[in-house]
Amino acid sequence: MTHTIRYALAAAVLIAGSAFIWATRVQPVVPLQGEAPAAPPAAASADPAPLPDHPAPDFTLAALDGSEVRLASLRGQVVLVNVWATWCPPCRAEMPAIQATYDEYRGQGFTVLAVNFKEDARTVAAYLEEHRLTFPALLDVDGSVGSVYQARGLPSSFFVDRRGVIRAVYRGPMPRGIIEGTVAQLLQEAP
Repeated sequence: MTHTIRYALAAAVLIAGSAFIWATRVQPVVPLQGEAPAAPPAAASADPAPLPDHPAPDFTLAALDGSEVRLASLRGQVVLVNVWATWCPPCRAEMPAIQATYDEYRGQGFTVLAVNFKEDARTVAAYLEEHRLTFPALLDVDGSVGSVYQARGLPSSFFVDRRGVIRAVYRGPMPRGIIEGTVAQLLQEAP
């Protein structure tokens, strides 16, 4: 392959990737000069569904420490619900980016709920310790939350705004730029 073809191919991939990121980003609500800030967009439906602009389906799951965590109790925070498993290579690939974003934004009202799909507490705890992951991990032992969130492929990620509405859904591993960009935009919105 000649250098010209390689450069053309690299440019095409770069343009296509940039277009995808631009098209799937969360749009911030920016008021015009002199206007009062607008409220975040209203949900399109009152029915919970694992889709953008729908309320996030509520769930309660056990954390590794034995406590129970309910998604609805986190209203007022931006939440990344990430359905994953330790045996899933794409899940493992995105974990450092999730951890970096969690470290950067947790003091600003962001949290992660890493919903582990059908694995036991010992396996999950060992994985988190080995990779120094500190965000909350929840155990979906029977797969019920994965089913409600239609996590047919892992990882499946749902960005939930401060009002409890899903604003973005990603199937497959996410690069750090998408995670950080989505979280930063959602944190800028008024509660």
